Order: sequence, then C-alpha cells, then structure tokens
Amino acid sequence: MKKLRYHLMLIIGFFLTTVLTGCLCYKPEVRPKTLPNATLGNPYFAKLEVFGGHANRHHFNYIIQPEKSGLELSPKGLGTERESYNDLEVKGTPKVAGTITIELFGTTYGTNTCVGKRYDRVYTIKVEE
Repeated sequence: MKKLRYHLMLIIGFFLTTVLTGCLCYKPEVRPKTLPNATLGNPYFAKLEVFGGHANRHHFNYIIQPEKSGLELSPKGLGTERESYNDLEVKGTPKVAGTITIELFGTTYGTNTCVGKRYDRVYTIKVEE
C-alpha cells in the first residue's frame, strides 16, 4: 500500500510539473486577425493586442507599405511612463487608395520557465475612394 501511494504521488507530481510549465510556455498571438477597411481621406483608428507574454520593446518592429500611406503604428501611451507594446494602435488618415500592408513582428520577454517567444502578423487594409 505504501509503495502504491509513493508511486501515485510521483505520478501526480510529474503531472503537475508538466501542466504548470506547459501552461506558461505558449506562443504569443496578435489580435484581431484582420483589420477593418479604410476610406481615402477619412481618419482611421484600430487597436491591436499581443497576447501570451509581455512584449519586448527592444525586439519590436513593423513595416507599412506603401511608406507614405498616411497610417502609423505605435504602442499605446507612446512617450509616457505607461508605454505598452502589448497594446498597439494603428491611426492616421489614408493618403493612398488601394491596399496598405502592415507587417508586425517582435518577441516577448522570457520567464523563469520559458524563453521569450516570437510573434508576427501581416495585416492588409483596403482603402476605398
């Protein structure tokens, strides 16, 4: 009976260790999956969020094509003490008709049990006249 209880405790300990460390190590995700379309010359605003870890501001980058589209991506609270690279904003006034592409990529900070993870997302915004 003691041997059975010992083995049961080992199994429970192994299970808890696996579950707890596995739950902390998941891939970050950028939401929403798509952004709304825009209208040429009208103000545009959309929120993005990085889930699944604390976004590392030193490993954050983005590309907007075309470059002079009129839209800009920035972390919420840019220039303040509460700057957040998990909460992002796309804003501006579209200056070109057609398609604007935003490619966003970065990493999260690591923890005691997991290394930082990479995230990325490509958004396409259709600008109508």
